[in-house]
Parts: sequence; C-alpha cells; structure tokens
Amino acid sequence: MNRYSLYFLLFTVVGLLSACGGGGSSSSGQSSDGTVSVLITDNLTLAYSEVWVNVQSITATDANGQTVVLYEDATGQVHNLSQLVNIGALVDAQVIAAGTYTSFDILLANDIKLVETAGTTINATFDQTGNPTYTMTITGSLIVDANQTTTLVLDFDLQQFTFDVATNTVTPVVVQADPNTLNQTNATINGQVQSVSSPSQFVMMPASGGANITVDIHATGAVTNAATGAVTADTTALQAGMQVAVSGTYDATNLTITASGVQIENSVISIRHEVEGFVTSFDGSNLTLDIKEASFLPTNNTIAIANISNAIFSAGSLSLVTVGQQIEVKGNWDGATFTAVIVEIEGAPSNASSNSYIDEYAEIEGQITAINGNALTLAVQSREHVAGINVGDQITIDSTNSWFEEGGSSCLAAGIIIEAKGGMIDGTTMQANVIEFESDCGGSSSNDDDDDEENDEEDDSSEES
Repeated sequence: MNRYSLYFLLFTVVGLLSACGGGGSSSSGQSSDGTVSVLITDNLTLAYSEVWVNVQSITATDANGQTVVLYEDATGQVHNLSQLVNIGALVDAQVIAAGTYTSFDILLANDIKLVETAGTTINATFDQTGNPTYTMTITGSLIVDANQTTTLVLDFDLQQFTFDVATNTVTPVVVQADPNTLNQTNATINGQVQSVSSPSQFVMMPASGGANITVDIHATGAVTNAATGAVTADTTALQAGMQVAVSGTYDATNLTITASGVQIENSVISIRHEVEGFVTSFDGSNLTLDIKEASFLPTNNTIAIANISNAIFSAGSLSLVTVGQQIEVKGNWDGATFTAVIVEIEGAPSNASSNSYIDEYAEIEGQITAINGNALTLAVQSREHVAGINVGDQITIDSTNSWFEEGGSSCLAAGIIIEAKGGMIDGTTMQANVIEFESDCGGSSSNDDDDDEENDEEDDSSEES
C-alpha cells in the first residue's frame, strides 16, 4: 500500500532542527539525552519512475568530533525514493547524547536501480571501486536537547542526481531538509510489544533497540496472526513479549505510529519480506505485481506472487483480486518467486470489520465540490470495480474513518482531486477506507506515477456498468 510507502531519504531526528527553528516536546524522564527519529525523503524527478537504494547506516558527528549511531543494519533498508515526494519514511528512532551535530554519514549499498519512465531498468553503482558499500557525508546542523525530541530530514534530491552512462555510475546528492515540508511520514518497523495500554493502543520497542514507540490502531486497521489466520480490529490478540511488524504513519514529535496494520510474528510461519504494487495479471492463484515498494532490492519491475489462493487476507478477499488493484503482500522471496502469506487489498474493508455493503470494493476518483463535516461531495472523473456510477455523477464520500495518503484530513478542500477506495453503502454513497490526494495539499498536482496504471480503463464511462 502507498502508506507502506515507498521512499525519498528523509531522516527525522526527533527534537529541534535549527535550520527550521522548530520546537521540541518533553520526553519522559530527565537525562542528558534526547530522542532522535531518523526519516528519509526525496525530491520530485520526472526522469525516473523508480529509484531504488539500500541504506545500511547513518551516523551523526557533533562539533567536538564525537560520533553517534542513528541507524545501523548490515542488511539495510530498501527504499524506492520515487515514492517519497513530500513523504518521509522512518528509518529509526534512537536516544542519543544532547548536543549540536554538524555532519551526517550515510552508508549505502554500492548499487542503485533506476527505472526509466519507458520501463527500461538500469542497474548502476555509486562508484567503480568494487567495494560493496558507498559512504557520503552531509553537512548540516541538528540541535538535540536533553529530554526533547528532534527531527533530522535528509532529502535524496533526485533532481540533482547525475548518471554517467560511460562508467554506469550515479553521483547522488543529499541535503538536510525542513520536516515541515512533508505531507506525511510513513513507518514500517519490527519490534517487541512492551505493554498493551487499551483495546486500540500498545507500546513497542523497535528491533533496533531504539526509543519505545506508542502504536495506535487506526479505525480501519487490522491485527493479523499468520499462525492462526485470525484478523482482529483491536489489541486483544497482543501481549507483552510478542514480536510484531507495524505499518502506519509516524508522529516524530510524540513518538507514535497510527497503524494501518499489525502483524504478529511467530516461529511457526516465517515472514521475511513484503512487497507492494499494482496487479498486472492474475490467474486465480498466482499474480504478477508491478512493484512500487519492497523490503528487498527487486531484480525487475515486476514480480511473480505465488500462493495467493492460500494466503490470509487482512483486507479484502481472493474473490476481489483483479488487475489494476494496489495490494500489499507479506511472505518470502527466494530471488525468483515471492510466496504470499498475508495479503491486503488497499482500500478493501478489513476482515475484522462487520460493516455490510452493496459493493464491497470500489475505486472512485474525482474533484471535491462540497464538504459537510465528514461527508464529501465528489464529482466523479473516473471509477473502477463498481457498477451504476458514471463520469460526471455526484456521489457522497463518508470520510469518518478514512486512512489518508499523501496528506491528512486538513488537506480536504473544495477543488481538491482525490481517489477514494472503499465499500458502497448504497448506489451513491461510499464509505472510504482510503483517501489518496491526487493533488498536493497546496492544490498542485502530485507526483503520482501510478495514475495511468490504476486508471488505464477508467475513462470509458460504460466500463463495468
């Protein structure tokens, strides 16, 4: 799913970013340390539809030459930077010594995958040394105050990347950015449940050993147990000590994640990887996915997904799977085939939901013409997977419990173009589980490379009618 996102490198070091003059918030306890959330982001480029990198470590050095680790993992985190325009991706959250940090070292795997808009894939490196890693140093200013949270934003500025065809090398450019420019920050982290606070909230410690994070389960979220196949809408299946994987949006100031999905890990069923993208073919059991986000560096633009018919659906069902849908799959990748264990159809009702619909799943894009509380009036511009609605119709979108992508509810306004995914309550009203902004919060067009893939057949007003 987009929120699983995919990402430009943006690092949020929770606290005070001196370049932005932002304030911090008090964290629990009194010490000489502050909390740092590391995020990654990217700037817009039209040269490539996908840019894949692997981040293996990030360190910060203060004015006295003392270095602290913000993130470190030999396997690394893979990000598709082209999915991170105005979006931050959480890398880690660490408690470090208070002080002023003036430089940041980023260790990358020495390979980068570029996918041109025409679909051609270029497998390049950052240099010709043959070394497995590549280090770059970024200068900046980050002030970490004791008992405060701070945000460091590192922007992989794709517009300034250069590719040398003769040497097959890419020269990257990364700059420190203002976290206030982000529309949203996404997070996908593994860790251990520390405590369960309520039916909708628990506290987890990241596997990296970083700062504890409070997780709030969204109204459309689901907790999935791969071992039992159970899908619940609350924390009843969770207990302290459990290993979990959490996906959602991240609040660096308060160290919280609003979770769209929680997966209970176990030793019975191994789940090592995840991939998200658009279905390009489906035969009832196996499908092909056009990859947009993945936890590994993909070898091609598309990937074969096996075992769909035996997978657990946390949202939607096997009968709803169709070409053009955006889905997220968790399972295992052997280098040739991805075997599905858990599947989520973005925007489909959670299988923990008890709501009933005349159409369980629909995608409708249009322009907001009026807003009355949580009820949006939408002038339909395109639609899929739903009958009886045509281009030009006015319908109602119920956004009461919607999950927002590329922004938040504050971005809703007359004139804004959105895509809503959810169930049809009646012939003219959708209960939207996901709302994605097709125009930016400020009203400009967003970098949505996937519009054509999702809507190739939508313009025909007679489709599926």
